[in-house]
Amino acid sequence: MRRVPAVLVPVFAAACGLPAAFRPGSTFAHLCYLIGFGTLVALGWMRLRTLSGPQRRGYGYIVAALSVWLVGDLLQDLLRWIFDGTRDVSPADLLWISGYPLLGIGLLRLVRLRAPTRLREAVLDALAMATVMAWLCWQFVILPAVEHERLSPAVVVGAIYPLGDVLLFAAGAILVLAPGSKRGPTRYLIAALAIALIGDIAISMLPTLVDDLSRIVQADRLDGILLLSNSLYVAAVLHPDAARIAEPDSSREERLHPARVIFLGIALAALPMFAGLQAIDGVAGRVSLLVSIAVLTALILVRFVLVVREQESVRAMLAHQAHHDQLTGLANRQALHAALDLALNRARDLRSPYAPVLFYLDLDGFKQVNDRYGHAAGDFVLAEFARRLKGELRTGDVAARLGGDEFVVLAENITSDAEAQALADRLRGLTDEPVTRSDDEAYSIGVSVGVAAAGTVDPVDSDTLLAAADGNMYTQKNHPRRSFPPDLVSA
Repeated sequence: MRRVPAVLVPVFAAACGLPAAFRPGSTFAHLCYLIGFGTLVALGWMRLRTLSGPQRRGYGYIVAALSVWLVGDLLQDLLRWIFDGTRDVSPADLLWISGYPLLGIGLLRLVRLRAPTRLREAVLDALAMATVMAWLCWQFVILPAVEHERLSPAVVVGAIYPLGDVLLFAAGAILVLAPGSKRGPTRYLIAALAIALIGDIAISMLPTLVDDLSRIVQADRLDGILLLSNSLYVAAVLHPDAARIAEPDSSREERLHPARVIFLGIALAALPMFAGLQAIDGVAGRVSLLVSIAVLTALILVRFVLVVREQESVRAMLAHQAHHDQLTGLANRQALHAALDLALNRARDLRSPYAPVLFYLDLDGFKQVNDRYGHAAGDFVLAEFARRLKGELRTGDVAARLGGDEFVVLAENITSDAEAQALADRLRGLTDEPVTRSDDEAYSIGVSVGVAAAGTVDPVDSDTLLAAADGNMYTQKNHPRRSFPPDLVSA
């Protein structure tokens, strides 16, 4: 099956939902909605067949939730046709309600894959905001709907839907606040949750609005909004980077986003504000309460931000030390293996016949410098070579120091032997100029470079590829491109 571009999915859904906006309740509009929804679900299941790994299960829950909602729509149509009308509560409600936890489970599984050990703060913040969201739904959606009504199945079922929206809100908040990139399929998921909440809340609140407005804004007009939201879930599944959603974004430093502070401030101040406004009479008393709560909230948040910033600085320093060589600032062996595993997985997903490529570098003449002039001179040579190596890297390349005078460059954007040889020649040229420590000290060194491409080794794994590049490096070292003078220091 040829992959459908993710960006076209919401466009298709908008086209199918457009008749509902202009002809709400018509047979044509409803058929367009069902055809569009059914197509989205079919696309989601077909895409799942091409995915592998633990992220497939997370996406599977999302597509299952959409399928349950679609079956609920079809069952409601069947019951309406059989009984010549609709009832307050039907088996379709059970299907529609069950879709909320399925969707929430799918989103949480994807977030756990991306940040399995760093979700505590995001979960706590999301629960704080969800608590306020639940109270607001209770106060302004559920209570007005059940006021002066006797307890009945219709009242109970009607109260469950806003709680499902609270569940989606909590899952969306965790998705936004959790560490990791917000690009690619994550953007589609966040947009889908936002639009779904807007649509569901609008549908839930319509019965509580004045009759004139309810007649103008019929609930059927909002079918297109819900269809657009569902299409964004499917667009996330169809995205080319859907299989990589579990990868952490090591290129971005995780810091406390200002929006997080704002949301927490709203969560902290909302309930006291509403409670105070209802308990205190008089404009002056209410204004003074609001000002006092706002000032207190601001002071608490400032203190909170200062503590978190300090913790972030320490955490960032420790994380950098854990994945980088302290002398050169390059990635260490652990970080290289992690980057190489990700590169190999990407190559498998893209069916790359050649990349990634490893360049194994070993300095020639370094031992003589280190033995003759001391470790300080050797460390200077290593740091200077690493600086030159960083300057030669292209976008997407990763440079690492394995230890001693051994370095490795990982390149993914190489498709042929000619490109690999060209980069190897540039890496050899890094030592054409002596390493100058001072006006009267310049160390002449060389570098042997071994090259190994994933498409030329079997089996294809990080250890085999690294061993192949290492072996090719020693082959070149035995046939040096130049000799070095006995005196490695020129005055």
